[in-house]
Amino acid sequence: MKWAERRIKRRHKAPDLRITIKSVGLTKWFSRSFNVSCLDINRYGMAIKSKRRLKPKDKVIVAFKGKYISQSNVPAVVTECTKVKNIYRISIVFSYALENKDYCRKIDNALSRIESLYSNNPEIQKQHID
Repeated sequence: MKWAERRIKRRHKAPDLRITIKSVGLTKWFSRSFNVSCLDINRYGMAIKSKRRLKPKDKVIVAFKGKYISQSNVPAVVTECTKVKNIYRISIVFSYALENKDYCRKIDNALSRIESLYSNNPEIQKQHID
């Protein structure tokens, strides 16, 4: 049985994008941010690799750093977490894409710029063919 594509838009490889995740919520008040590796991204979500486990429905705050990129405080929700060897593959959807009440033009524009940088970068796309 073939897996059905659930993504709204194609995701783009972003191996050099530095991402920091912070769990949020009452029980996570004093938790520290941690770095993860980006597998792919679009303006609606991303896939990451992490040494730390996150559970589906966990709320997180995402910060991005990269060439021409500096964006922080992007709310998101974990949708899936799968352990592969000693690393977790985590799927995340940005909150503004889930609920109309969470829509923020500033965040939408910032994520659109990030997506555009990686979708228009032939060197990255050539290195990481789907």
